Amino acid sequence: MAIRVSGLVSGLDTDSIVQELVSAYSMKKDKHVKAQTKLEWKMDAWKELNKKVNKLYKRLGNMKLSSYYNKKSTTISDTTKATVVAGSSAMNGTHTLSVDEVATTGQLTGAQLKGAKRNTTLVELGMASGKGHISVNANGGTTDIEVDSNMTVGDFVSKLQEAGVSANFDETNGRFYISAKKSGKENDFAIMATDSAGVDALKSMGIYMKPKSGGKEESVINEWKKYAQYQADGVTLDEAATKNNISTILSNIAQYQGTGAGSIAELEDLNAAKKTTLTNLQSERNYATAYRSSKDTLQALNTTEQEELEKLILKNEADLTGTEKATLRDYQQKLGLSDEDYAQFKANVKAVDSYEKDPDVDTNLVSDVHTKYANGTIQEWFDQNTAGIESIVNDMKGIAEDIADKQDYIKEHAILTGTAPATDTNTITDRTDILWDRLSFMVSAQDPNYSDADDTKAGKADAKDATITLDGIEYTSATNDITVNGLTITALQKTNGQDVTITTQANVQGIYDSIKDFLKEYNALIKEMDELYNADSAKGYEPLTDDEKGAMTDKEIEKWEDKIKKSLLRRDDTLSTVMNLMTTSMAQGITLSDGKKYSLASFGIKTQGYLASAENEGNVFHIDGDPEDEVTAGNNGGADALMAAIQNNPEMVQEFFQKLSDDLYTKLDKKMQSSTMNSKFCIYNDKKMQKDYNEYSKTIKKWEEKTSAMEEYYYKKFAAMEKALSSLQSSTSALGGLLGS
Repeated sequence: MAIRVSGLVSGLDTDSIVQELVSAYSMKKDKHVKAQTKLEWKMDAWKELNKKVNKLYKRLGNMKLSSYYNKKSTTISDTTKATVVAGSSAMNGTHTLSVDEVATTGQLTGAQLKGAKRNTTLVELGMASGKGHISVNANGGTTDIEVDSNMTVGDFVSKLQEAGVSANFDETNGRFYISAKKSGKENDFAIMATDSAGVDALKSMGIYMKPKSGGKEESVINEWKKYAQYQADGVTLDEAATKNNISTILSNIAQYQGTGAGSIAELEDLNAAKKTTLTNLQSERNYATAYRSSKDTLQALNTTEQEELEKLILKNEADLTGTEKATLRDYQQKLGLSDEDYAQFKANVKAVDSYEKDPDVDTNLVSDVHTKYANGTIQEWFDQNTAGIESIVNDMKGIAEDIADKQDYIKEHAILTGTAPATDTNTITDRTDILWDRLSFMVSAQDPNYSDADDTKAGKADAKDATITLDGIEYTSATNDITVNGLTITALQKTNGQDVTITTQANVQGIYDSIKDFLKEYNALIKEMDELYNADSAKGYEPLTDDEKGAMTDKEIEKWEDKIKKSLLRRDDTLSTVMNLMTTSMAQGITLSDGKKYSLASFGIKTQGYLASAENEGNVFHIDGDPEDEVTAGNNGGADALMAAIQNNPEMVQEFFQKLSDDLYTKLDKKMQSSTMNSKFCIYNDKKMQKDYNEYSKTIKKWEEKTSAMEEYYYKKFAAMEKALSSLQSSTSALGGLLGS
């Protein structure tokens, strides 16, 4: 802003005079600023109210579903044996339960190693020099651990943890503690030597045990036996046949895990190529569908009209003139299309245009579709396209099954790949030799000289599955949580043949609380709407200019603006429409499946009416006998009417509120549909308000420019006057000087 020094010659307060001269322009600008400020406050008021309406709308979306009311309460006669949680699908009734077994994790406690620490080596514990191998079977996999006499206790613990079990060495007690990470038989673990040096290592660490019948260790030995081939006597291992069997399996796995023919990678690449082809075919079909649909619609117009309409649809909507928009509406009426169908038609036209302009699109396909549509054979093209899509989908299913089969094959033989991983040796022959040694030891030489003297006094508690009997039917699970028909039962202790009783019934309190919460939310919203609609008039109050604020205290300004803000939605037509929509829906009678009509009053839920209620609470609902409501606590003999209705017939209450919620939800949804005036999920004309706000900004800018221009004009005039007066004063002084002399 230019710094002006004026009135030096004339002595006039030029700034004040100029401001008075342009005040008419400033007042017009201020008028628009005040209107824009008021509109901004109104937009803010609607935004806050709209949030609350949307919150109620979302609750109604849940209330119209049966799951909102399917609340169950469950009791069990002995909570020390099991706990029960009822889901919404649980059936009401009484059930008998016995806990036959509780799920446990496999636990191994090693023998005491006096004086041993985490840095103690295995040779110090008594292992002979050399290398041994220990197999850890856990979580469906096998890990080979190579041990030697220089390995420390801490090193071995780390190897166990890497193999998938929980492991620790307690220096205070001098023992290994090893456990599975999950409960259940399928998650049990086994730690076994696969050579004599491995047995020596396990013995030195106090965790060697003879395999138990029926235990995880026995199942591991049986897993090895599946690969064993025997001579004619059925007892002696056939080394050549066994090695050939193992070699074949390793070769298959190597092929599957490779990148060549028959590999999973090759199949995945083939599947990716098929997927690309499928995507292209589907894209072509989408194009042809859009083309046929748009052309079918356009047949109601002549060629010139078709070209004009397509041209207007493809034009940027923001660039359309008012006349062009009117032309589009005329065409919609001429075609007899609903807003939804017209929107789809325009989308089809744009999709066709976009596809045909794509430089990567096959122009022959486009030409083919055009030709076949013109001669009426387009359906043949669709039939061919459908057949092609179905063929590729079937191919992809076959590839997926082949991949799954090969992945299952690899998983099935995990004991081989885990015991002799591909990275350990360079050839399948080397790995086969290693596996033969491990297999022959596990199958026929599992420390045949084992005696009680070798027992390290380690103890292992095998994992167990949970087993329960519910209403005479047995169920098992790897965990203690078992879900049956909506009941989630957590087994805690065995019932030792004694049944406990489970009782499931509708959770009356839960249903009551859900409905009451809805009523509270509705009441708060409808009361706020009433207050906004019936607010005191703020006639004569307008937003303050900066100059006006300067003459008032902060408290006075706040009070002044608050007066205006509270009245912004007073007697608002949109607000009135929404209120009527809500109150009408809530007051209606609804016919239920028993053929009778019910209303909220049927369940003791009523309004007091405008004459009897407090100010702006005429549409607020109260529950007769609700002890928390001082207005109606004494009604119905002091008994809560809604609670009684739910207790007597929860299904009827649920049906009523589902239908009531669905009706109000549908009406609000229709009100909040997107239009030229409002956005989706808006009950007020937010688009129009924003447009008006932007127009105010343009108008204010114009008046600011006019005011500035007029100020500049008057300042130039006063500057010229000052210059003339200065010149006159100089001349007068000169003349006076001459006369005086």
